[in-house]
Amino acid sequence: MGQRNAMDIASALLERQKKSWPLLATNYRALEDVKIKTVRIQEETVRVQYNPARILSSNAKVEPHEVRQRPCFLCLTSLPAAQEKIAIHPLYWLLCNPYPIFQAHFTLPYRYHRAQRILPYFADFLRLSKNLSGYTLFYNGPRCGASLPDHLHFQAVMSGEMPLEAEVERKLKKGLPIVKRLGTATLYWFSDSLRSGFVLLSSNSADALRLFESLYHALPLQPLEGDEEPKMNLFANYKDRQWRIIIVPRRAHRPRQYWAMDETHFLTSPGAADIGGLFVVPRQEDFAKVTPALLQDIYGQVCWGRELMNVRI
Repeated sequence: MGQRNAMDIASALLERQKKSWPLLATNYRALEDVKIKTVRIQEETVRVQYNPARILSSNAKVEPHEVRQRPCFLCLTSLPAAQEKIAIHPLYWLLCNPYPIFQAHFTLPYRYHRAQRILPYFADFLRLSKNLSGYTLFYNGPRCGASLPDHLHFQAVMSGEMPLEAEVERKLKKGLPIVKRLGTATLYWFSDSLRSGFVLLSSNSADALRLFESLYHALPLQPLEGDEEPKMNLFANYKDRQWRIIIVPRRAHRPRQYWAMDETHFLTSPGAADIGGLFVVPRQEDFAKVTPALLQDIYGQVCWGRELMNVRI
């Protein structure tokens, strides 16, 4: 499937589903009226979106015993009758996300029920991002925003929708510290007032995989939380014959405000979109609470800071 063809297929799928699937159509219409609050934190921008339809995702039960007690809604036998699927890759479907936070929001689930893990499927992640050039693919780790940690899936949105993408691009143009080179692949480190992470540039998928694997094994695990892979969110796009992959390691899934039983309670389970600068809140009372200080506190709890400089790859 060619790149242009894949983009056209995705756009056509979304337009068809808006006409044929009432739930999706309703949520896309609602998306046109969501409230947005733009918050500046030093040189970073966070767009806070009040989106009540996302409460199921923000409050998803992701503990293993909870996961075992519910059906997998990405398995073929559980897809709604109205949900159309496209074979975007031999092992992945392209689906319209019925609870969008972007104007074009897709889910790309693996055809078979496999746990949400990135390293065994990183090559697929690259290939899919190349096929969907013009879109940014992102990955939520199993304890980093994935509301379905038991079924491998990626998501895709139009490139440039998340502020982090433009911010990293500006940083690259100004010059970022190089962590490691491997063939055509170069790994850079960045840090800002909200989070720290890495940018991997490569024109060769095998080089990108080898360098990512080195980083993956260098990142910390938190076995007390049951981690089987380092916590992380990933963003990838393919442009001008080069992959650009942003890797944001995570220190925690949810901030303490999620668990609070008093007036400080704030319902958030930050995933890739939130880390990318589109911060989604499903409750109006939380939308009213948002301040630069609160956001900086939440990002500081769930993301690493300059400690990542000490990672040895």
